[in-house]
Amino acid sequence: MHSNRSALLAISLPLLVILLYFGPFSRPRVRAAAATSRLGVEESNKLWDECNTLFRATKYEEALPCVLKLHQNYPSSHIYMEMAAGIYDHLGRYQEEAEFWEKYFDHAPNPVTACPQIGDSYWKQGKEKEAIAAYQRCLSLEPDNSDNIFYLARALEKSADPGQAAQLYQRGLQVSPDYTDMQMGLAHVWIRLGNLAGAKSLVDKAIQKSPNNVDVLLVAGLVYSRAGDLRTARQYLEHGVKLSEGYLDLHAALAGIAEDERNYPEAIRHYNRILQDHPEDTRTRAKRDALLAKQ
Repeated sequence: MHSNRSALLAISLPLLVILLYFGPFSRPRVRAAAATSRLGVEESNKLWDECNTLFRATKYEEALPCVLKLHQNYPSSHIYMEMAAGIYDHLGRYQEEAEFWEKYFDHAPNPVTACPQIGDSYWKQGKEKEAIAAYQRCLSLEPDNSDNIFYLARALEKSADPGQAAQLYQRGLQVSPDYTDMQMGLAHVWIRLGNLAGAKSLVDKAIQKSPNNVDVLLVAGLVYSRAGDLRTARQYLEHGVKLSEGYLDLHAALAGIAEDERNYPEAIRHYNRILQDHPEDTRTRAKRDALLAKQ
């Protein structure tokens, strides 16, 4: 999502997450391991500094062999596993990313710091079952961690289990009542389950608190559209587009409203905006072409 937790609603992308590996890494201690390593302490530290410099410069292809060499020499060091996972994520090599997060999960003194990345790495591969299992492992480590609750709930929602997702969202709100993404996740589930009154209550409170939160504006548009108040829905969605023109879910929702109002040129305009960024989106293209044929 675009909101304070950087998470995405179920109708949308994905999520974003709190990535611990974006920042510079501290130098790991290699003195004890150096006795059994083919690399000496000085060489290891020099190589690590090189890896870190390349990583911070976003030269991920160059940083990869560097950190893999360190990992081969210090296979139990979770620091190198973390950097390797981060590099594979940036390179879009999600299977390798998942493998290194699994190693990290097994070796790090505090494995929960691999969360939610370990689940995300499976989700980006389309492995929903593995992703859910990973999020469940994260939650088992810290049952009252609202972020762990949120990511598992969101995954369950995307996996067509809205009932269980709603229960988790509600549990999360008991822990963190002001967690905006949790509120909007629950509101979105309630839209799907037909609880428009509950969804509207959450949305109206969130709008008062965060009138320029585009995720809140999106869900508000969906709630009011489903309730038949297309004018209010359009106002929220159009305000969201002014704040974040490239947020394509807003355009999709506005296109749907325009179709309901038989304003086909307006719907086509929004579909074209989506196709501008995602020309491979065959579903949107089919909707646009069907409307073009009606004109």
